[in-house]
Amino acid sequence: MGGCSDSSDLPLLDLNQAASREEIRLAISSQGKPQSWKFGFDLRNSPKEDARQYLPLLNYLERTTRLEFTLHFSPSAHQLIDDLTRGKIHFAVIGAGSYLVARHNRASIRPLVRGVNAKGDAGYRAVIVVLPGSALKNLRDLKGKRFVFGSRTSTQGYWIPRIMLYKAGLRLQDLGSYIFAGSHQGCVEKVMAALADACGMQDTLALRLIAAGRVRPLAISELYPSSGIFSHRSVPEDIRQKVRQALIDFDPRGKDKPGLYHWEATEMPKGFVAASEKDYRPLQIWAEKLHLLEPLLLPEDPK
Repeated sequence: MGGCSDSSDLPLLDLNQAASREEIRLAISSQGKPQSWKFGFDLRNSPKEDARQYLPLLNYLERTTRLEFTLHFSPSAHQLIDDLTRGKIHFAVIGAGSYLVARHNRASIRPLVRGVNAKGDAGYRAVIVVLPGSALKNLRDLKGKRFVFGSRTSTQGYWIPRIMLYKAGLRLQDLGSYIFAGSHQGCVEKVMAALADACGMQDTLALRLIAAGRVRPLAISELYPSSGIFSHRSVPEDIRQKVRQALIDFDPRGKDKPGLYHWEATEMPKGFVAASEKDYRPLQIWAEKLHLLEPLLLPEDPK
């Protein structure tokens, strides 16, 4: 590894980035009302922006299910998986990679739904982006260059870019250096600040920045299973099914649009479809091939 550092464990939440008390009910410990179901999420943008997007969804779930929900911050992707694995939170929006890592570590979590993108697919892509004026023309040109990933458990920010690099004949040691920025936003900011040559990130944010002329795509992946909402196995089946049905019925472009905050910018702009463990099998095969299921260890390329 050349000049590798790992910042996938994000620092504790900066209160200046947190939403106000009026904007968010933040769960700061595992103590809470028994009837309050805790809902966590992978960071996609800033904590404030993500919270403002998910709070209206929780309001919708409360109206539809007559249950009470509390939004819960976990300061890193690893902490979120740990919180969900230990039952400190009951539901979470996480990527396919986070789910497979958790399941590999025998976590007691179950898929509920997968997000539906703007094209109507229950999947997403990763985009490797560079600056508009970059001399890089294809993925093979990344040999010896500075690369940024999101977090080690991010499907679009690490797993899919790793698959893309592997298919182009590149291993991690072929890069000049690589770091983990911890989020898609942090990843692309490194490129826009000319602190890195390329970044692997989610398609939703990447396409917005491409349209604005801030970056350009070097490569776009094929479709992989999208982020979804998962539940801890301790959640009673009747509660689980009630929440699942409410999510499937969620219509963010129609009757449920009022009150949403930039839902079109999420990875599930057209709502959700039911999910099952078999949906993630193709990605699991790649994860095993590339040794991606041990996120706390230095990743090694297959021989």
